Amino acid sequence: MTIEIAVDVGGTFTDLVLRETSGRVRAFKAPTTPGRIVDGILNGLDLVARAYGLERRRLLSACSKFACGTTAATNAILEGTYARTGLICTEGFRDTLLIREGGKQDTYAIAVDYPQPYIPRHLTFGVRERVNAEGGIELPLDEGHVAEVINRLKAQEVESIAVALLWSIANPDHELRIGALLDEHWPEIPYSLSHRTSPTLREYRRTSATAIDASLKPLVKRAVSELEENLRAAGLTGVLTLVTSSGGQTSGEEVMARPINLCLSGPSAAPEAARSSLRAEAAETCNAIVVDMGGTSFDISIINDWEIPMHREGVIAGHAFGVPSVEVKTIGAGGGSIARVDAGGFIHVGPESARSIPGPACYGRGGTRATVTDANLVRGFLDASSFAGGTMALAPERAVAAIEADVAQPLDLSVDEAASLIGLTVEQNMVAAIEDITIRQGVDPREYVMVAGGAAAGLHAVPIARELGIRRVVVPPVAGVLSAFGILVSDIRSTFSRSLPATTDRFDYAAVNDTLAALDAEARAYLDRMNVSEQAREVRFSVEARYRGQVWQLTLNLANARIKDDAALAALIEDFHRLHERHYFVRSTDPVEFTEWSAIAVGRLPTGRLEHETARDGSLEAARKAPRSVYMREVGGRAKVPVFDGTRLAPGMRIEGPALIDQPLTTVVLYPSTAASVTANGSLWIDLS
Repeated sequence: MTIEIAVDVGGTFTDLVLRETSGRVRAFKAPTTPGRIVDGILNGLDLVARAYGLERRRLLSACSKFACGTTAATNAILEGTYARTGLICTEGFRDTLLIREGGKQDTYAIAVDYPQPYIPRHLTFGVRERVNAEGGIELPLDEGHVAEVINRLKAQEVESIAVALLWSIANPDHELRIGALLDEHWPEIPYSLSHRTSPTLREYRRTSATAIDASLKPLVKRAVSELEENLRAAGLTGVLTLVTSSGGQTSGEEVMARPINLCLSGPSAAPEAARSSLRAEAAETCNAIVVDMGGTSFDISIINDWEIPMHREGVIAGHAFGVPSVEVKTIGAGGGSIARVDAGGFIHVGPESARSIPGPACYGRGGTRATVTDANLVRGFLDASSFAGGTMALAPERAVAAIEADVAQPLDLSVDEAASLIGLTVEQNMVAAIEDITIRQGVDPREYVMVAGGAAAGLHAVPIARELGIRRVVVPPVAGVLSAFGILVSDIRSTFSRSLPATTDRFDYAAVNDTLAALDAEARAYLDRMNVSEQAREVRFSVEARYRGQVWQLTLNLANARIKDDAALAALIEDFHRLHERHYFVRSTDPVEFTEWSAIAVGRLPTGRLEHETARDGSLEAARKAPRSVYMREVGGRAKVPVFDGTRLAPGMRIEGPALIDQPLTTVVLYPSTAASVTANGSLWIDLS
């Protein structure tokens, strides 16, 4: 037997998805081990091996491909545990990271302090040099001054260095020379150059991205090396890849060279999982809001007519990282999100999380504070004896005690009412987050289906969808491990960019096509390194474009690899007019400006047949379990509701709400006036009336 394994390391659970040679897909969960994520992965592999009656070494020896998504980079930024990093900039521009773009991210959040710079000023040093916007040398690089700055950084005991000079995207010679001087004077220090890390306009965003990239290099190198060493020692002989913020896979060497690409590593794969599931249902069109609710966070992404939107506006902990990323919005709203009542008597849920250790009170691992999981257990939504595939028994009495102390007593409510209020509060937080990525961007959620994934999404998807006017919720057969499944079916992918200003009224065909040719060569060299065959590779091109005088660009896909003549340019201009109309409902006669050109290298991995674990025959009565006492306001309080074993539901079966559907790694709550139908692929399609 040959297998493929995909792993998504979350803040609370490590999700594993395994595909056998036959195409059968199996899913597993193991608690994440804080501080040393590889232990959680190995524990999960032990769980998988036991399910197959094998030793872990034999399981891994049969694994041809092991793909991993990890939040190690994101968590380091959030927690401030990245390397002590120095910044070399153009003299006179030491405050770029402090001034940012002139204000806070949310001007109206008066209670939020203005963020500190990612690299403090005392570790920021200007060097004498100046390149102008056209790439001309206004002031040659003072190499003696650079050597002096390197010595000062040594004295500060920095562990990594970011180099971000003014207009290096127009002429990188000075940055390249500083890199050479670092190799000469301090060969062991890792460093990042801004024209390679983020070759884009806007000084702050480019500098911030470079600072983040440099700060992650020591940590990511250790984490990736440790992961590979442990997996190889445990018996892995197959290919190891990691998932990037673009939702694609790449090698450990590529990630260590540009660790900023690990930001949003896990959540970026969820929309690919949703798209794959909807394709399996032979859907004609795909407009979907994808939600992934795990133990720590709630991630939202969009699919528009089968396309997964990408952007370069990524922000973590208030710091821009600006590399091509799947558009994902994340809030602290998961099963482990902690509920509290403030001094004014208002309830809050999240963003603080109990994580895997000490965990929710019902885990019995030392956690004593009320969480969303505790509330769902008290409401009767969860089966205490079969949580997380039966790997963990929950303690209802601990959940009751925590909710009583933290919410019920302060608000003078019953425990049932308090648990219901916790659920309602976290759902309102999630509705507001979905509105941010839809309604506030001109997307009408009523025209979309919701794809619900993550261990906790099925518990909350219906009330969220109802609040937004969504009429259908899709729960894939791999819902409990949605991102891990997305990792399994994702392609190899990386983006290469270069800055070259061009305008349609003075278009330099030779310069643009030379840039596209250079990007094409970079992309194909990457695919060569990744051993992608000619038949499986694709290189796509895009450009950042705007009307003259506009501040912000839109990403415009190029129909061809080169812009050969006036007819091709006219077609590109018309494509931009349509794109602008679609986003802003207006077009202009002004010239179009192009600022940054990109090549996206894609290596199509063979997906083969996918067969999910689902019943093929049987009766609805045979799938029925003992009813559970559930508290729902919609049924007037506490009542007995039907419960069904999701593994015994066959295609064509239909269940009317209120009801519960227990699946191995998630539970789906059907409220009154809803009905779930089982599809041929094993998904649940829940229709709301």
